[in-house]
Amino acid sequence: MLDAAADPSDAMALNPSGNSVAYQRENVAKWSDKPFLDAVETASRAEIEALQENKLLEQLAWVAERSAIVREVWSAAGVDPLSITSLDDFKARAPFMDKDTLRDFRDRHDDPFGGVLCVDRAEIHNIGSSSGTTGDPTLFAERWNRPYEGPFTPREYWHLGLRPGDYVLELSTVLRGVAHRITRAAGAIPLMLNHDPNEVEQAVEWILKYRPTIFFMLSSPVIYGLERLEREKGIDMVDLFSSFKACIYGGEPIGPRMQRTMDRWGVKVFEFSSLGDSGTIWECQAKDGFHAWEDIAIVEVLEPGGDRHVADGEGGELVVTAIHNKTDPLIRYRSGDFVRYTKAPCACGREHVRLWLAGRLGDEVVVDGVSILPRDIWTAVEEVPETAAALFQIIRPQRELTELKLRVGYDGEPDLEDVARRVADQVEARIKIRPQVELIPNSELIKLGPPHKIPRVAKA
Repeated sequence: MLDAAADPSDAMALNPSGNSVAYQRENVAKWSDKPFLDAVETASRAEIEALQENKLLEQLAWVAERSAIVREVWSAAGVDPLSITSLDDFKARAPFMDKDTLRDFRDRHDDPFGGVLCVDRAEIHNIGSSSGTTGDPTLFAERWNRPYEGPFTPREYWHLGLRPGDYVLELSTVLRGVAHRITRAAGAIPLMLNHDPNEVEQAVEWILKYRPTIFFMLSSPVIYGLERLEREKGIDMVDLFSSFKACIYGGEPIGPRMQRTMDRWGVKVFEFSSLGDSGTIWECQAKDGFHAWEDIAIVEVLEPGGDRHVADGEGGELVVTAIHNKTDPLIRYRSGDFVRYTKAPCACGREHVRLWLAGRLGDEVVVDGVSILPRDIWTAVEEVPETAAALFQIIRPQRELTELKLRVGYDGEPDLEDVARRVADQVEARIKIRPQVELIPNSELIKLGPPHKIPRVAKA
């Protein structure tokens, strides 16, 4: 039986007091030859679920006393968190919350944390936020005097090849937590820049000087900046990326043209994404789905808008419950993400649930009865040279429309009428609907969102 108190950061001896890199290296050196960091990482399904149940019951006792939004939501549903006796009981009876629940509580109570904060504000050391691409950003709190509760663990970096003494290039975004704490916990050294296409020239200088092992993180705006630098300065991109064992890409899907660019540069790309604002999910070396650590969160996949669990291998809405985070945990949180899942063992040796992302439920637009998601547009926009960066938005004032309108970014000084026609031709060839296309410069479109991505759906 695994220890219910097992901590995903224990394996790396994370020192929240901020001791030196040398201290961190000394404490992690004994793991250098191991492919995995702890027993939980390769636990069986039975062990995972037993551990989850113990941590869940402990978490419910914690939030019942401290989480204002849990008390409100569960009281309205007529369920006492302390009456839950098992994992199955929780899945059968626990009420749901979503981002609108948090925003409504925030607005009614003038609480920027939406009622989820379970500690005194004086204990908080750092505040991050969600990207805000689907609405108002959600705030996340972090305490540095307890085990790490941030977006990922040292397991991900370790599996992808990071070792003590290595460098990690970090282009920082607004994601929850501070990624450099994980880098330092692994005995590695962070090279930190803003996540901004304007920073890529500095990033190139540091890559050539320090030869980092991990790049966190790539995104379409950063790749757009690197492509421009390649054209203007003739940089050898294969040599530039030669030291990286893994380049982490996140925020949105990689389109086919962008993947071809990564292949041409010899980039070892591994994708990651959000786990319902309660962590992250990452590809492993097998690249067969995204792993979610189930000692950090309980993962459910339900019929969209309903409470029926879909079968293994099928798709549904991702619902997440944080069981490791004691600072601001989300309990039975409907993410709005549509995913497919399996609990079958992965070729890498782990049995934690794997997910495949299909898109956000709120991003769907229906034009004359045809369902369209951003990924349906991606390839078409990429195939036009002037819009190859694939920076675009679907204009969605409401879900059902009679005409598809797109806002598309372009590069250079082309004949805009000709570019708009070719984009419309490519889209029509793929989805059988001809869009109305508005063109604006890539540099302007990037300003509409956070630095690592833009909102792919906009009301106007």
